Amino acid sequence: AGQYSRYTAFNLADPFAPTPQLVFSLLDAWRVPLKVSAELLMGVRLPTKMKQNEVTNSQPSSKRARIEDIPPPTKKLTPELTPFVLFTGFEPVQVQQYIKKLYILGGEVAESAQKCTHLIASKVTRTVKFLTAISVVKHIVTPEWLEECFKCQKFIDEQNYLLRDAEAEVLFSFSLEESLKRAHVSPLFKAKYFYITPGICPSLSTMKAIVECAGGKVLSKQPSFRKLMEHKQNKSLSEIILISCENDLHLCREYFARGIDVHNAEFVLTGVLTQTLDYESYKFN
Repeated sequence: AGQYSRYTAFNLADPFAPTPQLVFSLLDAWRVPLKVSAELLMGVRLPTKMKQNEVTNSQPSSKRARIEDIPPPTKKLTPELTPFVLFTGFEPVQVQQYIKKLYILGGEVAESAQKCTHLIASKVTRTVKFLTAISVVKHIVTPEWLEECFKCQKFIDEQNYLLRDAEAEVLFSFSLEESLKRAHVSPLFKAKYFYITPGICPSLSTMKAIVECAGGKVLSKQPSFRKLMEHKQNKSLSEIILISCENDLHLCREYFARGIDVHNAEFVLTGVLTQTLDYESYKFN
């Protein structure tokens, strides 16, 4: 029993305090700081599922990247220097890789389009993210910008990495660069109210997000003819724009009977893409 006497001492002032000579050697690992390269850090917290996908080359899971799989940022930037980024048009596994690099550099994933400074995309797409972000972001860049930032281990100037998509620009007759400039000068739907009928496609919540990012407001209640006239004649009141779709035209009978214009969703969708108000091209006859 003598050999265990050190573990059966009942008269100590602090029985749970470690005995220095017994634990001294355990502290060696903390004496010298470890040096970990950024590349090594990238590989450390790959989720198991992703590792399996790489081995089997199977299709990646379409589930969203889980936040707990992403390493904490290794750099802390001041809020005004921190890029708040959204990604659109990529596979979820690819987005996860981009987010890891972004975090290592000290960037953040934007909580919403309103808080976004950079949209990363390889082409112009009419996704909710693209159509909301175009009205508010500072830059729309290609993924090469993030890759180059990662190589330099700092955020670099965006000018050489701005998204250009000649095909989409011809298709929709617009210049992305000009659209962004116009959005920076003044919100497209500033001081404009919209009434959007419930059957609209894309969904009412999507349309609302796009309109609000461009500075507009969406009315929850269908406006009467009298209210529309009041807003039309009184210049101090906001203009009300009516948006509907083929399936909802029965809700707009009174408007048509009185010669009031009703537009389809493209007034908003193509409108924000091109940053123009086109009152002629999208109205129902």
